[in-house]
Order: sequence, then C-alpha cells, then structure tokens
Amino acid sequence: MSDARSEVQPEVRVVPCGDLDIEKHAALQRRVFGHLLEENGIDLDRLGPDVFAWKMRPPAGDGRVAMVERDGAILSTCSAYPVRLASGERRVGGWHLCDAATAEEARGQGLFHRVLATLGASVPADERPFAFPNGQSRGAFDRHGYHAAVEVPLWFRPVIGAPRPPDGLTPVERFDEEHDRFADRVAAGAGLAPLKDAAYLTWRYLAHPFFRYRCYELREGGALRGVLVLHRMEARGRVSLWVMELLAVDPAARRALAQAARWAGREEGCDVVLAMRRDRVPGSVRMPACFLPKTHVLMVDLRGDPPSTPWSVETGDWDTF
Repeated sequence: MSDARSEVQPEVRVVPCGDLDIEKHAALQRRVFGHLLEENGIDLDRLGPDVFAWKMRPPAGDGRVAMVERDGAILSTCSAYPVRLASGERRVGGWHLCDAATAEEARGQGLFHRVLATLGASVPADERPFAFPNGQSRGAFDRHGYHAAVEVPLWFRPVIGAPRPPDGLTPVERFDEEHDRFADRVAAGAGLAPLKDAAYLTWRYLAHPFFRYRCYELREGGALRGVLVLHRMEARGRVSLWVMELLAVDPAARRALAQAARWAGREEGCDVVLAMRRDRVPGSVRMPACFLPKTHVLMVDLRGDPPSTPWSVETGDWDTF
C-alpha cells in the first residue's frame, strides 16, 4: 500500500509570461484571495487576467511564473517581474516576487517551498530577487535565505482643516525624458529602489488596467522638483488617500508634496492620508504596530551583499494598491 508521501511529486515549471495561461493563473488568484477583496468591497476584476497580463510585462522585460500543476489545474504558484534598481550611480537588475498562492486542497505538501526555490534559482546570479510577503508566506522566504531588509512603517495624517495646494503643483498626464533625468537625481540621494523613470512611472500608474491614479509634479522656476502619485481607496466604509510615490529632490519639495497630498485628500473627501514607506511623510505620524494586522517587510535575497545594504521603499513598490 502506498501513501501520499511515496507518490511522485509533481514537477515545478518556470513559465515565461508569453506562455502563461493567464486565465488559469487569474482564476487561482481569485480562488485564494477573492474573499479578501469581497470583504473590503473591491471588485474581483482587481484579480482579473488583464491585471496579471499588465504586471508581467514591465519596461525592464518579461516576467515569469513558477508553478506546480496536476491534471491541468494550477496548485501552487509564485510570479516574478523584472525592475531596474538604482541607488546613487549604482544600477542593478531586480526581480519582484509576488502573487504567491497555493490552492486550499494542496496546502501542507511543501509545494510553495519548491515553487519559491525554483523561481529564485531561475533569476540570474547577478540580479536581486525581493518580495513583500504576507503572513502566510514569510516563513518560506526566511527558510530560503531571504533577509528582512526593511520593516516598512505605516504613516498617517487625518484630513482636517483647509489645506491649500502648494505653488507650482500641476497634474501630470505624460512622463517624458525630463522625468528620466529627475529619476537619476532622486536615485542619487536614496537607497536601493526601483528606478522611477518615465517608462516605469508610465507602466506602473498610467497604464494600470484597473486602478486610476492621480499624478502630480512640483515645479519651481520651470525646474522639476517633485513627483507625487496618489490613490483614493474605499474599504469598510472608510475613504483614504494613499501616497503611492513621494519623490523629491530636497526637504522643501518633500514638505510641499506632503501638503499637496493633504489638499488632495480634502478634495477627494478622504478621512486620512496614508503612506507605507521607509521614510516619514512630513507632518504624518507612525501607526503603532499594535494596530496593524501584520508587519509590512521587504525581504531580499542578499546574494553576497552585506545585510546593511540600504533600501528605500515607497507604497507603490508594493503591487497591491
């Protein structure tokens, strides 16, 4: 008599996004995470095929998915898409690991550990895998040698009073070569993070198939000094404004963008302005950890770099919002 432990383990495959059955991939995501969207009043199209097709084709190249299948059904999966990372003059390839999911009937079999190991091994040795794991998957990243590089605080400020927009703030409908030069200036004074050049910002915010973001730029004397990306969210009867990107060349520009976020929050009828980023948003307060459902953490496969390698994190680096 044989038991489940003696059966041949299903193969783990790494599939380029061009060969991925995007409908089946999205169906598993909805099965595993759809209830969370429903609880927060978010349309299930947030986990639709169009979103995953968009995510897997960023400017840095095509993504890939490691998966385990049985009888044509996906049991466990994890995705990765490439980004260009920058800090100072340093440029390095990165891979954002995301969308880890295991069907309920396949849990407890070690499938995700195998998927994660295979996906990590598929990334070039000189490029950096990183992830923002949830509570269920963080243990797997720990066991596979990922280091908790940054515990990311949640910053908040209630929308009160009558804030005004700062001088020089205008909406952005297109990112261009000037924003490429601006991205290099921001990277010069920041830790390692995705390079927020025109191609990245266009893909991440203007081309998203589900969410609609508000993008602004801050100028003084014609010179570009800051970029602000905001996202209005409604969940469980509360309306919040999320600061997705607050990119500034100096502290004065950073303060002006924080003021702009408060003004936009009032204009949008929001209760609070929120940001999940390493550095404080001027005027905001850090949410005590006891009020958070989990610690938001960036985990990185070090691949030979020391644990002190600094990283910067913006809300938009996490793919959930």
